[in-house]
Amino acid sequence: MTDIKWRFPGNNYTADNGLDTADMETFKKDAISSLAREVCQNSIDAKNSKLNEPVKLEFHSFKLNKNDIPDMYDIESQINACIDTWTQNKKISGQLSSMATQVKKDRITCLRISDFNTTGLVGVSGGDNTPWHYLVHGSGLSDKGSTSGGSKGIGKFATFVTSHFNTVFYSTKTIIGETGYEGICKLCSAKQEGTDEKTQGIGYYGCNDKNKPIEGELHLDSSFKRKEDEFGTDIYIVGFKAPNGWQRDIISKALDSFMAAVVFGSLEIIVDDIEINKNTIKDIVFNETFISKNMRKSIISQFLLLTDKENRFEDVITVREYGTARLYLIEFSGEKEQYATNDCVMIRYPYMKIKEHRRISSLPCSALCIIEDNELNHILRNVENPQHTNWEFNRIEDPSEKREIQAIYKELLDQIRDIITKHLASSDDTKTDLEGAGQYLPIVEADAKKANNDEKKKIIDEPNIRKNKVKAKIINLNASVEDPLGNGVEVDFMNYNHESNEVEVAPFGHNSGSGNNVHAGENEVSGNPDPEGHIGLRHAELRGMSYTFYCQSKIDRAYGVVFTSDFDEKDAYFELYSVDEAGSRESVIIEKCTINNKDEKVLDNKRVQMEIKKGQQYNLTIITDQDELFSGEVKMYAYR
Repeated sequence: MTDIKWRFPGNNYTADNGLDTADMETFKKDAISSLAREVCQNSIDAKNSKLNEPVKLEFHSFKLNKNDIPDMYDIESQINACIDTWTQNKKISGQLSSMATQVKKDRITCLRISDFNTTGLVGVSGGDNTPWHYLVHGSGLSDKGSTSGGSKGIGKFATFVTSHFNTVFYSTKTIIGETGYEGICKLCSAKQEGTDEKTQGIGYYGCNDKNKPIEGELHLDSSFKRKEDEFGTDIYIVGFKAPNGWQRDIISKALDSFMAAVVFGSLEIIVDDIEINKNTIKDIVFNETFISKNMRKSIISQFLLLTDKENRFEDVITVREYGTARLYLIEFSGEKEQYATNDCVMIRYPYMKIKEHRRISSLPCSALCIIEDNELNHILRNVENPQHTNWEFNRIEDPSEKREIQAIYKELLDQIRDIITKHLASSDDTKTDLEGAGQYLPIVEADAKKANNDEKKKIIDEPNIRKNKVKAKIINLNASVEDPLGNGVEVDFMNYNHESNEVEVAPFGHNSGSGNNVHAGENEVSGNPDPEGHIGLRHAELRGMSYTFYCQSKIDRAYGVVFTSDFDEKDAYFELYSVDEAGSRESVIIEKCTINNKDEKVLDNKRVQMEIKKGQQYNLTIITDQDELFSGEVKMYAYR
């Protein structure tokens, strides 16, 4: 006998669960983008290999009367029980109150997500080790292979965070003739009527006490019904949050993550009647209505890399016996420079973007690397984070295995960088005097071995131009003294010497030198409060200024920095850092520095002390210890 209803199982007096569980928190930061990425990935993974057709994915929003949603009043009752249980917890009760407001509405917004040309969720008719079981009744469970986009088993929670009351229905029609559907509601533990036991916090809409799926298909969207041979899965997000511009966000994230799949014809997407496929993709990409501003450059750049065969470089990279990867590179010039990201997008089969490698070059360019269906793909998939946005080698417990996989990955990156450098160095489009740099490049004597006269020339040895705009930050929010000028002075407590009436600086960090002699460290201006709480000021970074950093001569290890001061400081300090592809910084040794053609003293081989005046331009020429070109980052600060 079937008894279809919502059931919230008891926790058997074990752990109480809150709303903000780890699996939900993973996707809350950017809920709509996470939704687009995860459902696209899952549908591609479920492709029906017997069909020579692309996976199709449809997002369709609609509204329902509350009475048309299965036993919605039971969800409302459970939310109220949660409120009664957690009334003393302001954070949880506040979230539950918002849910209660939404669930009381007579008309509720829903989102249907349907895929086609897939296998459907096999196992809906029964079985533990099946796609259906892993999705509906599993957490952190997956049996996906190396060619799948996902493998962590938590991507499904991206759907719940886009529901006002964390409620989702799954309905499927599989290639082996199964049909079934079930609902899930993720709330928090609540008191149960007639007992002091609480619930687990999760509820299931099923057909019996074992929370089995209901046979047949769920038709919440009256405008949609699958045809006889249309296999696939439907996800209904009940109480869809539908923020303004959600269609644009879905399209933008899907294209940023799966551009290659769309261009290669393995994925098609429909978002409320907006069709995206290999034939329409060009019109979509260049239409600002459909693409979020912050993703426009990345999306257009990827599209050009994948389609502009006449202007791109193409290379095949072989990483030992582990497999190959394809590398595409475009150097942009003229009006198209606006599409240059100076990054390399890393994509792995089945054509899913994982991450970008930043600052591959200072010249205006973009690159894209596709790791094919091979052992290299399998190795990297195993070290991805749950969101599939990075490869994290610390996930590997065995030290020797970790070193080996890191070496494999480094070999891939080294080849990417070498190929890009060679192409850009030999390109006819490479500029020898990048716009805005010529006025800063000094005049030097020509090499006597290569010239018969003393004519002077501009150095054109691979000038690298990169502008860093340091965003102003609000600091000193918790200072124990006021900051009326808002000038960024940071307050610190230091030791006070009553005999000398001076503040004493106590360095912290590891400052032991040879022979256990203590020397000042990088944080030499910090200290501890004396009993009377005397206050000292430490150095404050001069934020908000723009710097132009470029290479004057690689041979001479000479670099230039140009900036216009926004501050008046008698004693300001300049430091230069090299930044690798992982974003790690290392201090650059400065052997010599001239400012506006005047030699300046270098302190500790890394700091240049200088006086700056607001509105005045400063041209620095720096001789470094760097034999190879590097990406530079400037830091300016002053003691106040």
